[in-house]
Amino acid sequence: MDVSYFGAHEHVPLRVALLLAAVAGILLTALAGSAQIMQLRAAARKHRRAGHRAVKAGAKDSSKARR
Repeated sequence: MDVSYFGAHEHVPLRVALLLAAVAGILLTALAGSAQIMQLRAAARKHRRAGHRAVKAGAKDSSKARR
């Protein structure tokens, strides 16, 4: 089977071409998934920090009201 990809022209068996395509698809999917997970973790960390700031601010306000 003749395979042309990004200017490279090769003659490889069909099984090898399908295996390489499957491996490339898995790697691309893993890369995209990892990027998504990193974005979600960053957003969760930001949200968690904002919540802690709000709790601390609320504690300071309530301590001032007691005085």
